[in-house]
Amino acid sequence: MPRFRGLLGIFLLALAGQLSGQDLKLVKNLTVPPDSEVQFAAVSPKGDLVAAACKDGRVRLWAFPSGEPKLVFDLTDQPISALRFSEDGSLLAVGGVRGAGKIWGVPSGKLKLEFTVGTRIEAFAISPDRTLLAISRQEMPAQLWDISVGRLITDLPAKFSGSLAIAFSPDGQRLASADADTEIRIYEAQTGALRATNSDFLLETFAIGFSPDGKNLYLGGADKTISALDPISGKTVRTFPKQSFVVGDLNISRDGKSIAAAYFDANGFSNPAPVLLWDVATASVRTTIQQNGFTANGGQFLNDGRLLLTSSATGMLQVWSVR
Repeated sequence: MPRFRGLLGIFLLALAGQLSGQDLKLVKNLTVPPDSEVQFAAVSPKGDLVAAACKDGRVRLWAFPSGEPKLVFDLTDQPISALRFSEDGSLLAVGGVRGAGKIWGVPSGKLKLEFTVGTRIEAFAISPDRTLLAISRQEMPAQLWDISVGRLITDLPAKFSGSLAIAFSPDGQRLASADADTEIRIYEAQTGALRATNSDFLLETFAIGFSPDGKNLYLGGADKTISALDPISGKTVRTFPKQSFVVGDLNISRDGKSIAAAYFDANGFSNPAPVLLWDVATASVRTTIQQNGFTANGGQFLNDGRLLLTSSATGMLQVWSVR
């Protein structure tokens, strides 16, 4: 699900009213060089940068809303599979299909860390204090790295196969991994010591994230549902109503009252699928964002209440505003 790697940065503020497809407004076309088709994109947490992972193995950054080209990062000679800003937007982690990874400072463009992990990088998580990097790897255990010294701390154990999604708790004390053996594992972040597991899910989990208070761990995936776990015991405490599409990514509002979930059609990634805004208290869909011909591949809610969504188009990257 590479296009959902760019959605890891969505954050919600409390929203009033309802959104629908007609509320999507195209606010910027960002020109991409020829033969550099955008695979997926992300908006920085502050909303001042748009990053696009391109098929030529480069990441291009534009200032927003001006659209001015800012930086170009060259991963290596391999397609990009993962892209992640730190929570303060000062770091950008990029990973490739053959295991190469780099972290750059933003906006300085200074290379902070370069590493290789031996197989496709599925996803990243950066700890709130920016000292730790967690890496989900295809067909191999997830890893925990010390960013400051560029050192591997430990491999995170799994019964078999690899990891699909990973997230740090808001206080940086816990690390949750959604593994390809369908088990959810919760670790002590500093050491990688296993603290809790959940084996309730029969299909893979593709998205995982903590509530702002750290009291719930939300996840969603191939079973087309969103579930909440107790991050201390690992037990499932709540399940939201099942939908028609697979959960590709989810994020939780700063006040913990809303969840933004991006879905995809299992029959084809290019088929239309919605972004749903869930009310946590009632476990009901409050808002549906869907429009024919538009498929979100990155996004970020800004402090003024706008949701910026990105979508790839031939020769350009489109940035849409939703109110």
